[in-house]
Amino acid sequence: MLTDPKKDVKEESVIDVDLSPIRKKRFRINGDDEKILELNVSDLNIFVRLNDAYPKLDKLAHDAIEKLPDEDADVTDLESTNEIAKTLTEIDSEMRNLLDYIFDAPVSEVCASEGSMYDPFGGKLRYEHILETLSALYENNLNAEVKKMTQRVNKHTAKYTKSRAKK
Repeated sequence: MLTDPKKDVKEESVIDVDLSPIRKKRFRINGDDEKILELNVSDLNIFVRLNDAYPKLDKLAHDAIEKLPDEDADVTDLESTNEIAKTLTEIDSEMRNLLDYIFDAPVSEVCASEGSMYDPFGGKLRYEHILETLSALYENNLNAEVKKMTQRVNKHTAKYTKSRAKK
């Protein structure tokens, strides 16, 4: 019979471990306190997920643009309009899922609570703006972390590399 470990814990028998340095970082989107996004900007697997999902996002974006009615389309035909709307809704949903997958967080809910992922802004689609902006957070953090690791390693290896340089 299994017991619940939380019920059997006595306060004096618990040793606290601080793993706060590896917790996710919090980002406020557009200054809105209701839009807080938590990301693990040290997650190197983002490259794996991005490599997997980006081609799918790109294809979905092209599919959405192709489905949009052109100037000559008969938008009074309710059946075809409903079909287009259904397809575009499905594409947006898939794009949101892929963006959330890439960042392993509810990015689409926090960053794009309205509109669609294929909405155009300044020559780019909404999902591209989000992807570029959030990806930069990872790049900045990883560059800073590599610099810290290099400094730490150099501190420990300096005495060895200096003695070799003198020879």
